[in-house]
Amino acid sequence: MIPHEAGPLIALLSDFGGRDAYAGIMKGVILGRCPRARIVDLGHEIPPGDVRAAAFQLRSALPYFPEGTLFVCVVDPGVGSDREIVFVRGRRHRYLAPDNGLLGPALEIDAPREARLLRDPSLRLKPLSRTFHGRDIFAPAAAALAGGAPPASLGPRAGKLVRMRLPRPRRRGNSVVGEVLAVDRFGNAITNLTPRDLGRRRRLRAMERGFPLRTHYAQARPGQALALVGSTGFVELSIRDGDLGALTGAGIGEAVYAD
Repeated sequence: MIPHEAGPLIALLSDFGGRDAYAGIMKGVILGRCPRARIVDLGHEIPPGDVRAAAFQLRSALPYFPEGTLFVCVVDPGVGSDREIVFVRGRRHRYLAPDNGLLGPALEIDAPREARLLRDPSLRLKPLSRTFHGRDIFAPAAAALAGGAPPASLGPRAGKLVRMRLPRPRRRGNSVVGEVLAVDRFGNAITNLTPRDLGRRRRLRAMERGFPLRTHYAQARPGQALALVGSTGFVELSIRDGDLGALTGAGIGEAVYAD
C-alpha cells in the first residue's frame, strides 16, 4: 500500500535522452511548483521524434502503474507548430501529451473519460520557448494537476483526438505476417504478434533466419536464434546470449512470418 501522505505520481516519457539536461529541467519545474510530487522516469531513450515507439512503450507500461498515475509524454516532432497539447483522463490513468497519435494505443486499453486542450496561458512559463514545450507547458501543467487543479482549469474540452494504432498482423495464405514494433537494449526484436495470433504455429522467420518458438532463453543454445513471448505479451525474436539487432540490423517495420 502507498502511504496516504505520499505525493501524486508522475511518470515521464520522452525522447530527450540522458546526455542533456532536458529531462532534469522538466523535473525541476514540476518539483518547484509541486514539491510533493513523486516522479518516475518511464524512459527518455525513445528515438528522436518516434511517436510510434513512444506509443508502444506507454501502452506496455500502463498495467503496472498504480491507478491515477499522470503520464507526461513528450515525444513531439510538431513542437512549436499549431498542434494541440491535450490532457486525457482515462478509466485508470491520466495523460498529458501532444495530440499527435501518441496516446492512441494507450486509450485502447484505458478508455478516455475526459479530454481537455491545454490553453490556459497562466500555466505556461514565460518567455515561452518554441522548442522546449516539455519545460514551458507540459511541466507546469503536470505540477498543477498533481497539486489538485481540476482538469477544467486547463482549457476547453477537446474534440476528436488523433488516434494512431499499432499495426495489426495480417493473414497471407497459411501464414500470419507481423512486424517488428521495437528493438530493446538487449537487441531483442519485439513484434506485434501475440500467442493468439500464432495459434499452433511454432516457428517464425524473419531476416532470412528461422526462429523456433521457445518458452525461455535456456531452451536454446548460446548463439542460437529463438522466439518467445516476452514481458510485454508480444512475441520477441532473440539470439541466446547475443544481440539480434546488432547482428542482423533488425529494425522497426521488419516483416515477421509465422508458418
